[in-house]
Amino acid sequence: MRTRSSPRWQHTPGSFDALHTGQLFPTDGNAYHIPSLPHAPLTFTPTWLAPYRTRIRSADGVADGAVHFFLDDYRFESVWSHPHKALRYLTDFKTLLTPDFSLYPEWPLAVQVWNVYRSRWCGAFWASRGFQVIPTASWAGRDSYDFCFAGIARHSLVAISRVGIRAADESRFAHGFREMVERIRPSRVLCYSSLRAEWCKDVDVSCYPTRWDGIKGARHDGR
Repeated sequence: MRTRSSPRWQHTPGSFDALHTGQLFPTDGNAYHIPSLPHAPLTFTPTWLAPYRTRIRSADGVADGAVHFFLDDYRFESVWSHPHKALRYLTDFKTLLTPDFSLYPEWPLAVQVWNVYRSRWCGAFWASRGFQVIPTASWAGRDSYDFCFAGIARHSLVAISRVGIRAADESRFAHGFREMVERIRPSRVLCYSSLRAEWCKDVDVSCYPTRWDGIKGARHDGR
């Protein structure tokens, strides 16, 4: 029997699969089924980084840059909640860093795992769409080490950010950084902001400025 509401059920609502369980990606066998990302080679290294949804007006184009998500989470939540629509803000670029969803030691571990899962899922989704994807790594307390590096290929490029790290948190950050280097053995670490020299003795590091004129400066230095 046809009713007035029958047409509404002819198509799946846009929010029907809010968790994206209908599109799952392979994992590296980790206990949390966090998606695995393809190995990011050194050739993916960008000259400069631009925040998500920033328009770059330049005759040089954007082929040498990459999109980063070192922003407040609400500014890029749409890449998870509406991944297909969000592609419109990414298609000009060929290289993307994965979203940096926040991890805080005081948050429940379930929330931390969820944010790592979402970050890797977005990266796997973008890789399936032909983008060059560079994994972003972040960590909270030591109890996050069991999952926060899951899905990142060994010897891959890895991106991190030191923005917002307070002096009181530097010891925790430094310990997590050493753990990341030990577990992943990245070919290079791309750091948004600077790192202390003593942290970089065992790994190749490229630091990127956080100011907008850094894009122009990076291009100039790269020529």
